[in-house]
Amino acid sequence: MTRKRTYWVPNSSGGLVNLGIDIGDDMVSGLSYKTYTLQDGPWSQQERNLEAPGRATVPPWGKYDAALRTMIPFRPKPRFPAPQPLDDAGLFSYLTMSWLTPLMIQSFRNRLDENTIPPLSVHDASDKNVQRLHRLWEEEVSRRGIEKASVFLVMLRFQRTRMIFDALLGVCFCIASVIGPTLIIPKILEYSEEQSGNVVLGVGLCFALFLSECLKSVSLSCSWIINQRTAIRFRAAVSSFAFEKLIQFKSLIHITSGEAISFFTSDINYLFEGVCYGPLLLVSCASLVICSISSYFIIGYTAFVAILCFLLVFPLEVFVTRMAVKAQHDTSEVSDQRIRVTGEVLTCIKLIKMYTWEKPFTKIIEDLRRKERKLLEKCGLVQSLTTVALFVIPTVATAVWILVHTSLKLKLTTSTAFSMLGSLTLLRLSVLFVPLAVKGLTNSKSAVMRFKKFFLQERPVFYVQTLQDPSKALVLEEATLSWRQTCPGIVNGALELERNRHASEGVTRPRDALEPEEEGKSLGPELHKINLVVSKGMMLGVCGNTGSGKSSLLSAILGEMNLLEGSVGVQGSLAYVPQQAWIVSGSIRENILMGDPYDKARYLQVLHCCSLNRDLELLPFGDMTEIGERGLNLSGGQKQRISLARAVYSDRQLYLLDDPLSAVDAHVGKHIFEECIKKTLRGKTVVLVTHQLQYLEFCDQIILLENGKICENGTHSELMQKKGKYAQLIQKMHKEAISVTLQDTAKIAEKPQVESQALATSLEESLNGNAVPEHQLTQEEEMKEGSLSWRVYHHYIQAAGGYVVSCIVFFFMVLIIFFTIFSFWWLSYWLEQGSGTNSSRESNGTTADPGNVADNPQLSFYQLVYALNTLLLICVGVCSSGIFTKVTRKASTALHNKLFNKVFRCPMSFFDTIPIGRLLNCFAGDLEELDQLLPIFSEQFMVLSLLVIAILLVISMLSPYILLMGATIMVICFVYYMMFKKAIGVFKRLENYSRSPLFSHILNSLQGLSSIHVYGKTEDFISQFKRLTDAQNNYLLLFLSSTRWVALRLEILTNLVTLAVALFVAFGNSSTSYSFKAMALSIVLQLASTFQAAARTGAETEAHFVAAERMLQYMKMCVSEAPLHMEGTSCPRGWPQRGEITFQDYHMKYRDSTPTVLHGINLTIRSNEVVGIVGRTGSGKSSLGMALFRLVEPMAGRILIDGVDICSIGLEDLRSKLSVIPQDPVLLSGTIKFNLDPFDRHTDQQIWDALERTLLTKAIILIDEATASIDMETDTLIQRTIREAFQGCTVLIIAHRVTTVLNCDRILVMANGKVVEFDRPEVLRKKPGSLFTALVATATSSPR
Repeated sequence: MTRKRTYWVPNSSGGLVNLGIDIGDDMVSGLSYKTYTLQDGPWSQQERNLEAPGRATVPPWGKYDAALRTMIPFRPKPRFPAPQPLDDAGLFSYLTMSWLTPLMIQSFRNRLDENTIPPLSVHDASDKNVQRLHRLWEEEVSRRGIEKASVFLVMLRFQRTRMIFDALLGVCFCIASVIGPTLIIPKILEYSEEQSGNVVLGVGLCFALFLSECLKSVSLSCSWIINQRTAIRFRAAVSSFAFEKLIQFKSLIHITSGEAISFFTSDINYLFEGVCYGPLLLVSCASLVICSISSYFIIGYTAFVAILCFLLVFPLEVFVTRMAVKAQHDTSEVSDQRIRVTGEVLTCIKLIKMYTWEKPFTKIIEDLRRKERKLLEKCGLVQSLTTVALFVIPTVATAVWILVHTSLKLKLTTSTAFSMLGSLTLLRLSVLFVPLAVKGLTNSKSAVMRFKKFFLQERPVFYVQTLQDPSKALVLEEATLSWRQTCPGIVNGALELERNRHASEGVTRPRDALEPEEEGKSLGPELHKINLVVSKGMMLGVCGNTGSGKSSLLSAILGEMNLLEGSVGVQGSLAYVPQQAWIVSGSIRENILMGDPYDKARYLQVLHCCSLNRDLELLPFGDMTEIGERGLNLSGGQKQRISLARAVYSDRQLYLLDDPLSAVDAHVGKHIFEECIKKTLRGKTVVLVTHQLQYLEFCDQIILLENGKICENGTHSELMQKKGKYAQLIQKMHKEAISVTLQDTAKIAEKPQVESQALATSLEESLNGNAVPEHQLTQEEEMKEGSLSWRVYHHYIQAAGGYVVSCIVFFFMVLIIFFTIFSFWWLSYWLEQGSGTNSSRESNGTTADPGNVADNPQLSFYQLVYALNTLLLICVGVCSSGIFTKVTRKASTALHNKLFNKVFRCPMSFFDTIPIGRLLNCFAGDLEELDQLLPIFSEQFMVLSLLVIAILLVISMLSPYILLMGATIMVICFVYYMMFKKAIGVFKRLENYSRSPLFSHILNSLQGLSSIHVYGKTEDFISQFKRLTDAQNNYLLLFLSSTRWVALRLEILTNLVTLAVALFVAFGNSSTSYSFKAMALSIVLQLASTFQAAARTGAETEAHFVAAERMLQYMKMCVSEAPLHMEGTSCPRGWPQRGEITFQDYHMKYRDSTPTVLHGINLTIRSNEVVGIVGRTGSGKSSLGMALFRLVEPMAGRILIDGVDICSIGLEDLRSKLSVIPQDPVLLSGTIKFNLDPFDRHTDQQIWDALERTLLTKAIILIDEATASIDMETDTLIQRTIREAFQGCTVLIIAHRVTTVLNCDRILVMANGKVVEFDRPEVLRKKPGSLFTALVATATSSPR
């Protein structure tokens, strides 16, 4: 028999779905599930598809259905529990966070890790909340327009309902806080003075005090829970909203990568704090009102003196906090600059090492850090004063009130005095809440402004139209396009455009923004009046000098520029190969497939036509070999061919190829043109930008660009007949080819097809081979477990200045607590003296009414001591804040500088295996924790812990039994805390480590915007971002919840001490004075909240020390390369004078786990010789340069320069004597002058002089494929310059174009890491079977 049952489970959108399962006697039928595994790539998603026979039913509840279910006091455990236990929690479980208990127990059993932690609730995840934020923003824009739309109002609407609940809980907390000192404590004191009272009444009063304190604890804890969960939701919504907007732009001209990273690291946290701390203003207002009313009923009108003190403090706090926030904004600007420079330095580390720029860039970053530290100290001082104000302000307010009250000769009894003090304790929290709220709201205001400026801008109009004529693939009519809008404004170059295209096309990006004097100017368009028609299936060749607008033309077709006039039309889907290949972390296969289904036959064909077979055979795991960040473990040619293979595999209709043959040698280039462009892409429309003019004659149509205009257009034969600029270029190329063509060219045969088929067969077998290791190159980030070791604290103390300095800071904190407790004791002693006339009192001084203190003849003495104590407290508090701020910022700066110096001195192998996102996480996220959060929580922890100890000492004076019980409960609480704080550490560590992949994903997305859009992977990258940000938010929410879980339970346990003290006061027969009992009861009310706060801030302090642990971990990982200067050895004066280079049996590999790349190199390069180095991709040409600069140390053998072993001298001594023009073009953000003189050491005239002289001072110059991406004419000019300007220098020229090295003195031919040939060009030409001859023949012969 089958029974129909209804089971509701959450779906991905946050609603509920009826599973509709049929339960039979012996089986369950219903839905089947198909699960896809979560991959690492940005386009792979974890999906669970519900294949239901009918449509899923959604219950007719509104948007509050989940909240309404939470309002059920006790919810039974469902048969099909939600993945996140929070979604199944009832009201009691939610208020007490009991839903978290299973996870806390798991941590105690050492079973808690990222695999056992449940995912983020669908109600807190990005998907649901970003949709809601989108809807609220669109409603706001529709009401007020895009310019006047307020993000702040959207924030309020986003959390409106939850703010109401938060306000109600705040009122409940305030009422519960004043009930004890106002109503219950006076009754307990009154009961204690009665000789024979009702025992039930006494016990009832004590338990009433206990329950009121528990209600206070639960209500405040729940208020924090609501605020934190709301803030997590808004954080998820804003970050996803911002990334969606960011990735929708095809080119970034309004934000730099540094600003984007800064937004996702800092501004997102500011918005989080605004939502989390902003509602505390409501609690502060409620506490002010309720405290004023209760105080008035206790003491009368003089109570308003104390209230006035607080009222005067609040505006002062607001003013000072706003000043601190302004300083923090200045700090953020410097931080952004430091992070940007750090990111660029880490990205360009190879170039910096070759130029020996380590010291100057270290100085730049340390100077920025020094400037940042000064600003941080201003902000930190305010924050530290806020912490100290927790103790100073209530004491000052109390002192002013008592001095005024006694000066007016008004009666003051012990009961009313300490009841008043207990009531004012409520306002002590407001002293903390107000600056927190003001800071959170002010910071969020500035973050909102940047959010609106960067991410809420309207996208540029997409001007590319779809052509109606199916015979046309591409049409541009009178198209004038520019990278800038016609209106002036802040314009920043896009990171990918800069690197991939426009840097090579002569477009430079301002360092940060347009200078003020430039704002009125607008640059002219890059493309003028372009008229172009490309029919379907045609191959269009685009040529022109460097900077003529070739790459800009492709960008115009992609829709990345601003169309000023005319039209651009495209028919069909696009594929794009940028000039600088965009590579994502992952395997080669993942980079080629780009998320498309794997078609084995097509895949193998693509590998063959893109000439990747041989490379995959050489790689350790074939096409499953992991590519490092930005393709660090691949040559430039390999990266370019993978990028081309991605485009070919995508099977699009229109292919935009931006000089794809520039990074490959002539043989591979010829193969790619014939097998890929001519055969595989036959029938497709191809726009080929190239400087390899020999391929243009095979194009159906050719355009020649000059200064952004089409100066010639037609077929190859038509343009040759015109005898214009194009004909001149071709004739010049043929003359060069004829001059080097050999008679025996025809004898050279290519590799037989059988070999190619054998390669394909072996590759096919490798594709079906064994499993591949999960982490081949980039190792998974190691995460420490358990409590922090003392080593972390030791290193932090040493960085702060040592143990003596730390002891001084601690001593000042002890003084703060001493003066605070002394004020209570002195007031107790003063009240005990009463009128001072009952001098004959004996030990019966427990009388509740010893007289009016205003009548005491020594009143002025008591007042003076009380006032002096308050003044001393203020002075000590200010000094403590100043010293603590200096010390903590010194510690974080010392750790930063030490880590940066160690990372900077690491060899290149370190940067090959460590993603830059991880290092940036240390220098951005972790450092921000050490700068901003750790000082706050560590100071609060130390001061609160001292206060707990002081309170325990005070109440222990009532009776040794109180001390025994208090100590027992404290030990139990400590054990309880130690049992469960491991979970807090696990959640915090996971939250810290989850940032690195998020940063890497953002950077990777910024670098590949064009490719992401062209291949339609925008949604995949957004989904990957949401998964990463949800993971981080999940760990953050669990971290915050776990601290509250522990704190609430500790506070309730500590309330037992309050109960014990109350019972002892009510029923004890101690000889302790009445005033001391009243003081003890008043103080003990602070114990529970103070102890839980100390425990919570202690846990958060340890959690934030994880940032220091991570930095120390990376310091430990850093193994320094050879020293910059060798002690005891020095270079001969004027070395090297001749520039003779000798390799002696030289062997080299990049890392221990990688194959050898140079095998037994033996050669001598004579003084003042120009040597051309050629060979196919991966032959070891660039590795020779790495060896010469000692970027990699040798396995065996040595290199001599003028007879000096380069391993016997310091790296700076070596590299400073060499010069390099690197293979990868690298430009730092800034002007051309900044790139020429990054350290601002010279005037313009000196720079011009240096351009003429600098390279002449170098005896050895390495040119690593520097002319690969420029036209033939410019290449010829550069070669002439090399011959003329570098006379007297030893010049090594690594080139793919064999024709560029034909005029060299000798040619070095490399193959498989070995020297195959090394002789003069004319000798090699005559050598039978010469590989150089084959390369020349391939370069000068036309494709078939």
